Amino acid sequence: MTLIDRRLLLAAAGATLAAPALAQGRPTLKIGLGPQQPTQADTRRVWEPVYKAVAEKVGANLELQVANDWAGIATALANEQIDVAQMGPWGYILAKVRGEARIINTMLVNGIPTYKAIIVARPGLTVAKFPEDARGKSMQMLDVGSTSGWLVPTHFLRSKGIEPKSFFGRYAEGASAAAAQMATVNGQVDLATGWDTHRNTMIRNGTIQPTSNTVVWESDPLPNECVVVSKSFPQDRAAAVGAALAGLSDDEKKLLPWPYTGFVPATHQPYEGLEKMGRDLGAIRTS
Repeated sequence: MTLIDRRLLLAAAGATLAAPALAQGRPTLKIGLGPQQPTQADTRRVWEPVYKAVAEKVGANLELQVANDWAGIATALANEQIDVAQMGPWGYILAKVRGEARIINTMLVNGIPTYKAIIVARPGLTVAKFPEDARGKSMQMLDVGSTSGWLVPTHFLRSKGIEPKSFFGRYAEGASAAAAQMATVNGQVDLATGWDTHRNTMIRNGTIQPTSNTVVWESDPLPNECVVVSKSFPQDRAAAVGAALAGLSDDEKKLLPWPYTGFVPATHQPYEGLEKMGRDLGAIRTS
């Protein structure tokens, strides 16, 4: 073998080794998800393909985490354990106040950027007027990081002069959305909080039927779940992620779980009412 042959062979070997090295040298995009689906595994299964596509668009490797509860994802983002979070609106407010997190996108459900908090009743329970007819009943709320499962119903009740922990006969916090729904279906509790998108998904998946429980209260429209970045996440990378989400192709949108239909650029303004609720309840300090 000539010297030139050896040099060509070494160059070829170097190119082969460089390809994986370049891939390994890409930045890692650390994305966290709130517990949106019935289980953590379900949440990962339905959203991982979407965020793999986003990571490829921005030239990054994907590291995906799924939180146990809504408060946990807010804490992880505020503490900058993750770069990006897909989270509930109240979790965003907490991360913004505690860790200066920044919103980049709002999620669309059937083409609109809003949803509603709901309270459901077990089969056979008549609540003609809420909250008056619910006095003394058992109530299961979600964790205190949930918008529809804690913040909004708690604020509504206190605006009526009602302290939930003493008004209901048995009161509990901390359930997952799916567990709370099933607790009413199975008659374990009289009432439970939740949100319309999640209940409608359980109905569509056949987990529950429309008649399995009854919606006895719903909120005014609330700004939808959102995508938020940590305080120190570079602005150019945040803009790239936001643009990738807002610019999903029709084929990429097919990866979205029903009934989500896309993402739009977002500002804090639609979420100001929720921040005020949190301050009214003393859950966040008034600056």
